[in-house]
Amino acid sequence: MKTFIFILSFFLMNTSWADETCVIYEAQDLYQYQDRILALAKTAKSPETLKSEMQQPLRCLVETYKDSDDMLTKYVAGSCLQRLMGGPEIQGFKKDKNYDIVFQSLINQQLEQSELLTKSEIADFAKGKWQEYIDFCKGSVTELLCSELLPTNDRIKLQNEMLGATSMLVLKSAYHQFSGETKKRIHQQITKLYRETSKESPLKRRVIEQIYREINKPAIELRGS
Repeated sequence: MKTFIFILSFFLMNTSWADETCVIYEAQDLYQYQDRILALAKTAKSPETLKSEMQQPLRCLVETYKDSDDMLTKYVAGSCLQRLMGGPEIQGFKKDKNYDIVFQSLINQQLEQSELLTKSEIADFAKGKWQEYIDFCKGSVTELLCSELLPTNDRIKLQNEMLGATSMLVLKSAYHQFSGETKKRIHQQITKLYRETSKESPLKRRVIEQIYREINKPAIELRGS
């Protein structure tokens, strides 16, 4: 029996699908949104057109990944997003250069966001990843063990702009969630990233700067008073 999953309508201005509703009957239906984005990368007449017209199918994937409580649906949405955000190609499949076009467009879109940590594609993607982490850590799994599963700085350095910035946002969520020595260790990890992330990675740099300011805001305000 088909599982019916209804995702809220996204009334996005300036898109050719502004009035469409994101309706998914089966998890595999999510691939149509990925395919639509890739097709736009091939046919869009300008970067601005691509940015505008990819918003609705992109939000379908992002919101589904962030909000769905169906494991298979969440997995498929996450896999599509991971690939669109520059994740590794699936071995044996023909290379599609349209992924690279979408990836660069997504980076540019994030850099244009005024509220990057809360209202962006990477922010919502990170919320979905954090929810997976929280679900795993429920029950008998200890906080110490859970903290060991967080993205490491070495891993973040190796990740591309989109995925590395997403991992930084997962660390931010962990900082606000945990307490005591675990919170202190995550603070040290973020501080090290802040000191070592190069401006040659503009999206990662902007994200870690904003996270660093957020977690140090009370201390900064205290010193300025």
